[in-house]
Amino acid sequence: MMTGETLGADDYGGSNISRFIRKCNDFRSKPAAVLIVSTVAVFADTVVYGLIVPFLPTILQEQLGMSSSSNGLLFGCFGLGVLIGAPVSAYISDRWKLRKWPMIIGLLGLGATSALFALSNAYWELIVARFAQGLSSGITWAIGLGMIADVYQGEDMGWAMGIAFSGFTLGYLGGPVLGGVIYKAGGVHAIAIFVGAIAGLDLVFRLMLVEPKDVNLASSSRVGSSADLELCQSEKLLQSDSASAHLGDQLTKQQVILQAMESSPALISSPAALGKSESLHTIMESGTKSTHEHTEIHVASRTSNSSKIPSGTVSTSALPDNISVVSSARQSEDSAEAPEQKRTTMLDLLKEWPILACCIATISITGALGSFEPTLPIHMKDKYNSDIMVISVVFIAIVIPNVIIAPIAGKYTSDNRVLAKVAPYGRFAFMIGGSVLQAGVIACLGATTNIAGLVINLVFIGLIGGVAAVPILSTMGEHVARMGGDAYAKVYALFNIAYSIGVIIIPTVLPPIMNAVGFAATMGVVSAVLVFGAIILAIHPTIMLRKHGRAAYIGENALPFL
Repeated sequence: MMTGETLGADDYGGSNISRFIRKCNDFRSKPAAVLIVSTVAVFADTVVYGLIVPFLPTILQEQLGMSSSSNGLLFGCFGLGVLIGAPVSAYISDRWKLRKWPMIIGLLGLGATSALFALSNAYWELIVARFAQGLSSGITWAIGLGMIADVYQGEDMGWAMGIAFSGFTLGYLGGPVLGGVIYKAGGVHAIAIFVGAIAGLDLVFRLMLVEPKDVNLASSSRVGSSADLELCQSEKLLQSDSASAHLGDQLTKQQVILQAMESSPALISSPAALGKSESLHTIMESGTKSTHEHTEIHVASRTSNSSKIPSGTVSTSALPDNISVVSSARQSEDSAEAPEQKRTTMLDLLKEWPILACCIATISITGALGSFEPTLPIHMKDKYNSDIMVISVVFIAIVIPNVIIAPIAGKYTSDNRVLAKVAPYGRFAFMIGGSVLQAGVIACLGATTNIAGLVINLVFIGLIGGVAAVPILSTMGEHVARMGGDAYAKVYALFNIAYSIGVIIIPTVLPPIMNAVGFAATMGVVSAVLVFGAIILAIHPTIMLRKHGRAAYIGENALPFL
């Protein structure tokens, strides 16, 4: 009979506490941990924006005696802060490959500025506090989305960005719901405590998280350890094939490497091979001493994230630097003389049509979703005499459908089979179609005569808005990956800038328009902005379709599209 003493620690796995600690330690190095931390950060950033919506008229109009136009200005100051904080933090993050400390600074700032807002007693103090909140939000938001793009690639990026967008929606549109409930329970000080708690919780998670640049290595190292025997066998295969080449076999160096990959993908993708890289390099070099050709061999890492790559194509982005296979008779000399690769700037990104189009879509689509925060509370209070709780509950009609649809939309709008059916529009087809449909529903929203009709329209706006907005994030990340993958924080800073422009312009402009022409005409203006954005998005893919024809985007040699 086997007793407890005859079992090793691995059999028992230690105590429950130690097993829990080990699982937590393992989890913090997984991509899912990055996704959770980033999504909570995005939620914290955007919830700050929306929390004040239900009680803002009470503070500004009733307590401070301000006009309704001052409401929009307070939202605009938040957007201005994001406009400054996002690009600065993105430059620092991408330039020095820092993700941890900029986000920590942003989260600390978010908690501190929320306390500042709660202690403000004058309008100018509220303006300063909202600007500082936006500054902190811009820092954490750009870094958070960049972290997701660091560890999710290909079709998985769409699903991951859909999850992050759920956090965005939950904060952006769910903020008014939470704001109404919390303000009713404890006033503006309770709001500050809530934001500080969210920021503090995410700060703890962020401190525990493995740096995103190490997550891929940490994840793949477990793959390598579980396939150690396979790795050794593949190394023997390399030695055998190299010997055959010396004996006059016609096997080329490319075929040797590709055969090794067929036998064991872990050989080239796992850090378990790091210790063997020098010997493998010697083996590969020994098979090519007689040739003077400069041959560059690229082997695509076979991970669940990678797209199908035809035989002979090039991809080294997934390989660790010290296992990247670049062989030639003069490799050391060439690498020493190679100039430093030019870093991608924000201006470079804006010169790319897909990135510029996504920025336009961000202004129109997310701006349309944000148009309800400065207008709907005033409309409901004036027309239906709704209190803070009713206004908060109505916003749920947008939030829940949007949160549910976002991950689903992210998955299917990044599915290559789905995108091929709407080529060359690709992801832009969903942005264009969603914008047009959303414009129609928003126009109908202005014609509603009761709260029930208002809620029904808002449900459809939430669903369609999610389908239209989620592809923006995955399109930007995918295009940066094709450009080399060195500017994820910068491209999402551009997303934040575009979002900020929408947040600055729309909330500032709409309340005066509503005062002049009413709620229905104001919703007509929002619909017109969406249709205009859809037309802009459709121009380039339509030109490409007319130039190359539909057949050019079908089959193995299809032209690329997003």
